[in-house]
Order: sequence, then C-alpha cells, then structure tokens
Amino acid sequence: MPNRHSPAAPVALQPARVFLEPTLTRDGPLDGAWWPHSRDLRRELPALVRVLQDRLGPVLRIGLDTATWDDVPAHLLIDGCFVRVSGLSSTPNTIRVMRGGQDGFMLLVVPPHTAGPLAAAAMRTAASTGNTLSADEILAPFHLLPGSSAAGRRIRRYQESDSAAVLALVDADRLPGRPACTPQLLDDALSGGPDPRSGLERPRTDVLLDPDGQAIGVVSYAAHRDRGSGHILWLHGRETLDVVEALVRHALRGLGDGVPVHAFAADPGPGPAAPAALPAARRPVTRKVLEHAGFVARNSWRYLRRTAPCALRAPASPVVEAVATSTPPGWWLKARDDDAAAELVVQEPIGCLCVLWWFGAAGGHADEELERELLFHADALLREQAASETILYAAGDPEPSWALFDVAGFTQIDNLLSFTRPNATG
Repeated sequence: MPNRHSPAAPVALQPARVFLEPTLTRDGPLDGAWWPHSRDLRRELPALVRVLQDRLGPVLRIGLDTATWDDVPAHLLIDGCFVRVSGLSSTPNTIRVMRGGQDGFMLLVVPPHTAGPLAAAAMRTAASTGNTLSADEILAPFHLLPGSSAAGRRIRRYQESDSAAVLALVDADRLPGRPACTPQLLDDALSGGPDPRSGLERPRTDVLLDPDGQAIGVVSYAAHRDRGSGHILWLHGRETLDVVEALVRHALRGLGDGVPVHAFAADPGPGPAAPAALPAARRPVTRKVLEHAGFVARNSWRYLRRTAPCALRAPASPVVEAVATSTPPGWWLKARDDDAAAELVVQEPIGCLCVLWWFGAAGGHADEELERELLFHADALLREQAASETILYAAGDPEPSWALFDVAGFTQIDNLLSFTRPNATG
C-alpha cells in the first residue's frame, strides 16, 4: 500500500552530531545531546536514527517539540522501516527516542546555528554522567534559548532607588512563614548588619539590570579582611537560570580567582536571607548554578513551621533552665550543667510569630526527655507571649528529635544548605 503521508526520506547530506551519556542508565533528566545541521526533519532524522540504532537497537518512535521544526511528518521511512513521529510540546529543546512503549531516551537538542564551541559545551554537559540539569537549564547560560540574550544587561552597585525592586526580589524567594523583608532589614544587610559579620569586610551589593534598566537580580558578597577567602552572602534572581548564573559569575569575579569562596554560609543574621543558608527544594536553580561553578553543598539547617500552638506533656522532673539573651532578644533554654546536651533559643515574638533555634546534642548525648522538656518550656514561653505561629530552625542530628517535632505539630518546609568552593580559578 503506498505511503500517502510522506515519501521515503532522503539521505541526510551531513553526519549526525550526537553525544550519548556513556552508561545509558537513564538516571538523569537527559541521556545525551543532538546538534542538528538544520530544522528540516526529513534531512536530519535519518542520520540521527542510524547512529542511535547502532547503540540502542531499533528505533520505533520519535517525540519532539513540533514548534521547533519547519515541518513535522507523521512518519518517516528509514532504511525500509517506518519511524513514527509525534509531538511532545511540554518538553521544548528535547527529542525523545523510543525503542518501544515507554522505553525512551531523552536528548537535548542544541539549536542548529549555534557556534561550535557553545554547542560542544552544551552537549558535553547533557551527556555527562551524573548531570542533573534540564535542557533549558543547560541552554540558558549559553544564551541559546529564545529571548534569553543578555544583550543590554549590565551590573552596577546598589542604589537607594533600587530598594523597592530588591525587596520584591527578596520577597519572591521568601519561605512560607517568614515575614517579608523590611527596608530596615535590607539596610542592615547592605551595611553588614548591626553586628558586622566577624572577619568580613563591608559587603558589596550589586544589581543586575535588564535593557530597560529594571533590577532583575541582586547579589551581596564580601571578602575576608585577610583576603584569604570570600563569601557570597545572599542573592536573588527569581530562580531565572541565566540571571542567577550571571550573579554568581559576577560575585566570583569580584572576590578574585584562586581563593576559597563560601556561599550562603555566613552566620544567621537579620538580613533578607536570614538564615543565610539556601532552601534546597525551593531554590533548585541557584543550587545547580553553584554546584556547576564548583561549589559543594553541606546541610546547614532544617526549616520547620507550625501554625497552631501545641500543648506537650509536662516533664516529670524539670532539668531545664532559661537564661535571658540580648542577641537575639529572647531566652536560651538548656540543661543545667551539661553543655553537650541539646539546647534551644527562643526569640521574642514579632507580632504573633516566634522563631526557635534548635541545636542538637553532641554525639552520644541525645536525651529524649530533655528534648521534650526543651520544647515544653518553649511552648510555655510562647503562650505567655501570645505567639500563635512558630518557625523552627533545627541543626544537628535530627534523631530522636524528629519524631518529637512531629508530635509538637511542626512540619518540615525545606532543608537549608551552605556551600563551599575550594581554591579554584573561576
């Protein structure tokens, strides 16, 4: 029966440019990359299929983003075999090659007219073992996505007129339960805070402007006074990949090549990113950009929230003492005469919101009854202060405290990370 949809596809005039992930275990979002010579599928697909069949076996179906190509045939006849072609409009900049059913391999598609060095770099990233970046996340830093050109953007020092735009950027990344950043908190962060971070020079804060002069990103960073290391203190860019990438690159350049750099690792303070650590789940783009730049993540805090008070069982034999603190204003709850046991800092509520800082016990010193009593005393203080919502930052080993946090009504919102990049040239 004749093929009424399309004639046999002509042989491609140029060989397919394909990189495949060596193990083909399909553990990541991509299994490799393809750099076609044109947007003509009838010319490009035959060479691609032939290369892939040598590695993967018979290819039966192709799924792709139809908007990317000049014409999408329903099927192609390649070497005497029909290959079905269909749309996958929800996954732009990719092509899915299927051997049968759901047995598919996802490849990044690099735009045909990309410069050779940029295309090769994007393909190597997509085909690298352990890659966790999506197609858009790989293409955006090279400005290969439609509308992602950095032309007209510039970075300059923060000015007072940027305050409203920067506060909006900070608020866009705010964790549930965190109060909005105020102009006073922003001013404190810009100056280094009422209690300047020990050993750091005055922070430098710069904003990234779009071609219209609007602030689309902000980064604050500071070097140690001995110039032996530096800190990226906080940054915000609405989790837009090329914006975050530009901010990180700018900060690293400002801190100087060849020195260790820490990111989101300064002591918790009153600034817009308090605590300084990065919410891993809610800011995945920033995390990936940092790791791609050579940073290594480590756990810092766990962020939990409770929106209703919870009455815990009163302890049988009180062993906790409360000591008033001024930094932060509130109370320090700890076991009497045991500096290795768990402890809890209760900040004075702001309105109906209270913040708790939980420090787990040193190794071998965990005491479930003590931990229960710490939370009992904290709740008693909160009731006296009429606090109705609580944020808890927990550090240290979560066992056995984790079950207790559940009983006390807390829900984990995110895991907070800090980062370090050892000596390296950016």
